[in-house]
Amino acid sequence: MGELGHVVIEGKNVQCYTVMPKNPNGAGIVLASAVWGINSDICALADGYAAIGYAVAIPNLFWRQEPDHRMEYDLSRMPFVTKLADSGSDAEGLSDLKATKEQLAVRSGAKRFATLGWCYGGRIVGLAAATDMFELCVAMYPTFFEKHVTVAPKVIRPLSLHLPEVERFGTVEDAVERIVHAFANHKLAESFVYPNVNHGFDFAPPHPYSNHAAARLCDQRVILALDRVVVRGEKFK
Repeated sequence: MGELGHVVIEGKNVQCYTVMPKNPNGAGIVLASAVWGINSDICALADGYAAIGYAVAIPNLFWRQEPDHRMEYDLSRMPFVTKLADSGSDAEGLSDLKATKEQLAVRSGAKRFATLGWCYGGRIVGLAAATDMFELCVAMYPTFFEKHVTVAPKVIRPLSLHLPEVERFGTVEDAVERIVHAFANHKLAESFVYPNVNHGFDFAPPHPYSNHAAARLCDQRVILALDRVVVRGEKFK
């Protein structure tokens, strides 16, 4: 189990869940949360990655609006969490991931890092692939990423995209198709589309769109990519 503590961002103590592995593999992961923040689901995921050797940190990406943002899945609160996401900027999110990674590196001694993100955090992670911050970027259903596909030619780090066939938060009807097409021929990008599932398919129940089979397949693909790229330093494909 990890601990809810802080990282320092822009000179302020920002809430962050951190868990250190008992048997380190020399790698670390920064998790970029969905609009729900540091809830029990993402903390359990962090604990799981630590159990297989990774040092893991989850910063509160919404600290500028809500210093303590840890909300369990409740679709009746969507207007509130959507407002949080809309009030932040991608540049701020990238800065938060960078600061968290640097402090996790000092604390853990890890040398290579990945970042994994969902929803709002997924978009930030997708954009991070155009920087040299992380050895691997993994984005699950990155919200509104179809508006940012011009980043594709700028990607310099491996990017793994995990997309639902049905994207209820897309800005256009063919949002998923546009993302897949934009990265189809990029040597550092891969896209997986999970059939018959919606945004949030790998969230834990009681999230109404959770899908056990798709979630387990996604987990397996992510773990393989982490081991290949971040732990062993091999080529992405």
